[in-house]
Amino acid sequence: MRFFRTIHFLSLDVVLGTVSLHMMFYHALLHVWPSWEYDALLGISVFLIYGIDRQIDNISLGASDELHVFHAQNQRKLLSILLALGCVNIYLLYRVEMAMIRLGLVLILIVGGYWAAWTNGFFTWIWGIKEIFTSLIYSAGVLLPTYLAGGFHFVWGMALFLLALLNLCLFTWIDVGGNRRFLQLLIWASGAWLMLMCLSGFQLDVCVILLLVWGIHAGIYYFSPRKHMRPWAEWAFASPLIYILCNL
Repeated sequence: MRFFRTIHFLSLDVVLGTVSLHMMFYHALLHVWPSWEYDALLGISVFLIYGIDRQIDNISLGASDELHVFHAQNQRKLLSILLALGCVNIYLLYRVEMAMIRLGLVLILIVGGYWAAWTNGFFTWIWGIKEIFTSLIYSAGVLLPTYLAGGFHFVWGMALFLLALLNLCLFTWIDVGGNRRFLQLLIWASGAWLMLMCLSGFQLDVCVILLLVWGIHAGIYYFSPRKHMRPWAEWAFASPLIYILCNL
């Protein structure tokens, strides 16, 4: 269990879920697998964002739980890893097309603005606004390579955004409370959107994978809304591994 807890504390479950979602959407829409440079860039970027995010948390709010205590205790090691991976990402940028670099830089600027807004308390005035911005950035990062390759579809993009938002709002509500009615509406709106995708003839195997992610989150809300369920929710986003293994 300690091994899996460390994976969760390092957000490697989130990295795996993000990369597997990216690979599934890319393959489903373009019928080819993305290059390893795309996968590595995305995975490292997510690790960097979450790692820096934890350090900002500890500076602004202090180490308030086990996860943040872990990052505080291992700060020097983790910062060294973040620096090394940042250098790897710079190298990887030389291996992708200029359009990817341009849009990636735009996304980095958006993330920087997001962090600035967060540290200045911009997201405290409406419950859920931080989660909405985070979900938009997450969805954009996952689908950026697919969009550049000409395979983006709004319906799938909205499905990913709703699932990411559901994950964030669910655990914000579990951790600190908040707008339960909004969360309930989000559960059923995202479920209805996914069902509409299935009935509209979108690729069935992808729809089933996304419904599995939704079902795990809905199950947590209705049957076990506890903090210790967070790793299960993060691993749910790695469900596209089923699609990947079945299509190798």
